[in-house]
Amino acid sequence: MAGTAAKSFQDKAAPPPVMAAGEYLAALEKLLAEGKGFGKTEPVAAYLLRDLMLMDEASNAQAVKIQQLYIVMDITQWPNEYGRSLVMQDIAVQYAKRVVGENDINAADFKGPGLWTAKKSSFEGDYIRRAGSNEYGRPNNVWEPDPQAFRLALAFNKAATIPTQWGTWTIEAGGTLAVREKDIPALAEALQAVRDGRATAESALYTVGKDGTPVAKFDVYGMAPEFLEDNYKPVNLSEATHKTMRAFKAPKR
Repeated sequence: MAGTAAKSFQDKAAPPPVMAAGEYLAALEKLLAEGKGFGKTEPVAAYLLRDLMLMDEASNAQAVKIQQLYIVMDITQWPNEYGRSLVMQDIAVQYAKRVVGENDINAADFKGPGLWTAKKSSFEGDYIRRAGSNEYGRPNNVWEPDPQAFRLALAFNKAATIPTQWGTWTIEAGGTLAVREKDIPALAEALQAVRDGRATAESALYTVGKDGTPVAKFDVYGMAPEFLEDNYKPVNLSEATHKTMRAFKAPKR
């Protein structure tokens, strides 16, 4: 009971204050020196949910908004477009049956392996649509991992609140600090400017947001505990990134 009460108290506790500029600088240097490469490693099939379109006899259209999600399929479980197409059609049919009351309102619209959903922005940030057409001459529904989306990630043992480009984010204990590999050169240049005395942490790492308050200049972000492990796998980063990391592992001059 004591452990449960302590955890409940922790869950309700106020988040730690936003890192001061010096703390944030140190965290970013540690990320570049000690981070590990993670990314998507396997192609998947994916289908974007579209708005429901209704039209009357006068051709007046009305869109029923549907949340922008991809239905993603493991192509080792669903290797051909025909089978995947049948799954998508069956989902739509079972959903319609629930709407009209033929199926229980809480019934699943699909039961089977290797299928999940992903937010449009997150999915398209990690994958690139495979070029060319599928076997039916339509745009390919297979997506390849985008190497440009590989990221450098660093585990956090205790909670911390970081500045972000949109405000702040609290990384819970066991969470992760991350930056996409494509953003590392600019971040490293800013950190090196501070090391060399050419800039302050404030001028190198912050900019002014729309409301006039300081926000992070670089897209360094946090992930919830277990999110990294559940969604990404270790990857090899480029030699240029490893060269940058070696520079930040070296003692400051």
